[in-house]
Parts: sequence; structure tokens; C-alpha cells
Amino acid sequence: MAEIIEELRGEVATALGVAPEQVDTSADLTDLGLDSVSLMGVVEGIIARGYDVDYVDLAEDPRLDAWRGLLEA
Repeated sequence: MAEIIEELRGEVATALGVAPEQVDTSADLTDLGLDSVSLMGVVEGIIARGYDVDYVDLAEDPRLDAWRGLLEA
């Protein structure tokens, strides 16, 4: 599970134009500057990997640490 979170951290970092180390997994991604369109792209990537989640579930709490729980379910 840590692997997917690190992959997503990299995707978020790319969308924000920062290094992955600068993306705090406990931070609200929208507070870091990720807009709804970019968030949708990240969610689409999660779904493409075969996870059974939707945008609303992930957007409700846009923190990578919170997503870990949803992706493990």
C-alpha cells in the first residue's frame, strides 16, 4: 500500500510542480494548491489502477493519508 501512496505523491508533486518530498501526505492537497481538475486526474489514475473508489469519496478528505484507508478497504 505504501507503494501506491508514493506513486500518488509523485503524481501530486508533478501536478504542483514540486518535488515529491515536498508533498506532506497528511496535508490537504487543495491547501497545497491542487485544483479540482488536477485532483480529478489523480483520481482517474487511481481508478485506472483498478481501485474501486470514486471522486466524491477521495475529494471528501483530500489527504493522501486518508486515501490510504480507502484504498486498503
